[in-house]
Amino acid sequence: MKHMDVLYGIENPVFKDLKRDRNYVFNKLLPWLPKFIFTVGKINRMKMPVEEYLETIIKNPSLRDMISQHFFKNTPAFFALSYFSLFLDYFYPKGGVGKLSEALKNKVTECGGEIKTETKIVEVMAEKRLVTDQNNITYKYDNLIWAADLKALYKITETEGLLPEIKTKFEETKNKMLKNRGGDSVFSLFLEADEPLESFREIAHGHFFYTPSKLGLGKTNREELDNLLSNFEKVGKEQILTWLDKFTRLNTYEISIPGLKDPGLVPPGKTGLIISLLAEYDLFSKIQKAGWLDEFIAELENRILSVISDSVYPMLKDKIIARFSFSPLSIENRVGSSEGAITGWSFRKSMPVINKIQIADRSVLTPIPSIYQAGQWAYSPAGVPMSIFTGKLAADKALKRMKKLRKS
Repeated sequence: MKHMDVLYGIENPVFKDLKRDRNYVFNKLLPWLPKFIFTVGKINRMKMPVEEYLETIIKNPSLRDMISQHFFKNTPAFFALSYFSLFLDYFYPKGGVGKLSEALKNKVTECGGEIKTETKIVEVMAEKRLVTDQNNITYKYDNLIWAADLKALYKITETEGLLPEIKTKFEETKNKMLKNRGGDSVFSLFLEADEPLESFREIAHGHFFYTPSKLGLGKTNREELDNLLSNFEKVGKEQILTWLDKFTRLNTYEISIPGLKDPGLVPPGKTGLIISLLAEYDLFSKIQKAGWLDEFIAELENRILSVISDSVYPMLKDKIIARFSFSPLSIENRVGSSEGAITGWSFRKSMPVINKIQIADRSVLTPIPSIYQAGQWAYSPAGVPMSIFTGKLAADKALKRMKKLRKS
């Protein structure tokens, strides 16, 4: 958390006009740089998986589990443990998180931009600088900033006509991308409860993590799940549901009640809840292929409800008006995110993108000069701050390239 205080100790230089803001440069940036360089060295020494790091400082395996099961498998130690600092800085827009996308839409249209919704790009013709959507409509671009799934970009990009060295580099990068997979996903249960906000306010805040058991997941989410997936054809439905019992009883839940942040989001006397836990995409995928996905999701929803109503929120037992859920498959289908990942690449394999903060400016480059990448797939570890950061970096490089082209 002290390291995070250094990293976030000043406004990010990328968002400042360093040529004009001399006060910022001399009074903030230059005094901060030595601390930053010293801190980055310490951060780079904490790149081992958080599970391994915790073994060096905590003897109790249950306590290690209760900390590590907040995070994706093999999350780098610094990125994982710094989350507890970032979590304390969370704030919520009035009217719900959707207000952020509304504000972005309004700014884009105000500046003369156009947003096309329900539009999927299915081909990128790099040499001609054209993209085609699912309706076979073609768009011309000078610079393309790809802020979506990188596997999709490399699958749909046509390189015919490009210089041989660019094509070679593109194919090498493409192979790296396609060999890797998205990170862990999440299962979210959305509930409408016939119970006033006050009942929930007396118990907890509007956004918190809750672990009902002190035992920890142990091997449940590692060895046991891996065995189920490896031998899926031989495993019966009952065996999977028995595993699901343990998985839901020992897990950590992220619980959000938007109405406790903004009461205007719910009708009087009612409450909406979002209960989430980390979920393995491959399990949902295999069960879907086996033909009993709806049944599995219903069983998972019931178990989550049972665990939460038997512990932190006993008033939920008979107060649910409506419910629906979102699985890793739902995320993949809705936004095209490989393996339903919610923060980019998995930490369990090699990393196909930049993962050092001191060279983060290179994270937005692709082998094709007119195409840049941004968002959660462009840098690892990812998250909302890095998505914004890479978006700014990509925009700056695109503008710089445009200026060069105009001069030439």
